[in-house]
Amino acid sequence: MDITIEKQNILQWLKDLKDEKIIEKILDIKEETEISDFENQSIQKGLKDIEDGRFSSHNEVLERFKTKFETK
Repeated sequence: MDITIEKQNILQWLKDLKDEKIIEKILDIKEETEISDFENQSIQKGLKDIEDGRFSSHNEVLERFKTKFETK
């Protein structure tokens, strides 16, 4: 499948589309797939933390929680 051709086909189909319900569904999908500025900033901060070496492995986190919540 050539994604560029498919996008062009979808754009042409949208241009001729008259059914408001389908347009509403498309807008719903668009809204569901977009992320907020806050989400984007959080993702960028997380990526920067990883780049700068500020992260813990899965096993390290498990050990911390095990120690913290261990019953005595």
